[in-house]
Amino acid sequence: MLRELAVNTRVIYYLMALLGIIGVLAKAVNQQTLNQMLKAAGNMSKSTHRLIKLVRAKYEHACMVHDSVENTNAFVEKYIYEYRGFLFGIHTWRQMQLLTVWFVGILAALGAFECYITYGFSDAAYQYIETGLAEMVLLFVISHLSDEQYKLNAVRMYMVDYLENNCAFHVKRQRTTDREELNVIAAENTGKQEWEEKKGEREIHREDNLQNGNKTKAERTELPINIEGEPRAVEPARNPKGNSERDVDRDSERDSGRNAEREAAIRQILEEFLT
Repeated sequence: MLRELAVNTRVIYYLMALLGIIGVLAKAVNQQTLNQMLKAAGNMSKSTHRLIKLVRAKYEHACMVHDSVENTNAFVEKYIYEYRGFLFGIHTWRQMQLLTVWFVGILAALGAFECYITYGFSDAAYQYIETGLAEMVLLFVISHLSDEQYKLNAVRMYMVDYLENNCAFHVKRQRTTDREELNVIAAENTGKQEWEEKKGEREIHREDNLQNGNKTKAERTELPINIEGEPRAVEPARNPKGNSERDVDRDSERDSGRNAEREAAIRQILEEFLT
């Protein structure tokens, strides 16, 4: 049944045509993807391409966590290999281009073999061979119209150059700026704490000085001298030796005069000191 289907119908030709279309489509998709990547990699600092944004963000994060990336080439190749432009990755589309060439040749050989078994060396067998060879050559030429490996190397070179020479320096400078800002903030906080502590100590010393001053004033006001009034009256001294009253009065008057002069001098000194 399969032999009759292959010989009496043109199913093999349709399959060969479908494989040719797939090969051309794979080449077109891969070419468009590589052109977009190359254009974006040439201007990584301003590019909004999905792959470029991902690689740039991952590299900055790795530099912040580990200070630097040891192998930038491997870092870039990893994301290029995992990138999917349209449905499949770049490597998958390249493999489809090669596989379509081989599958077209296999189908052509199968169709020619079936025609040979059924009819011998007929025109149908030669037609399968000619069509298969022509399509294989066409697909091979189309797959080599552009050097895809050269474009991949150019994309990798642009990305590694930007990451090592621009992005790494920018990340280091940003980290240095952040550390300086943190040190300034910490110094300001420390200065505020020290200023508050000194202010509290000054207030405590001021309160102590005020209390000591109040105590000193209170002690001064408790002196046994009546500054604003008249000199205190001095009681006459007793006569233990039995002197005459006139001598005793004379001595008491002399002592009272001396005491009055002394109290007047002390009162004047205190008034000058207090004022």
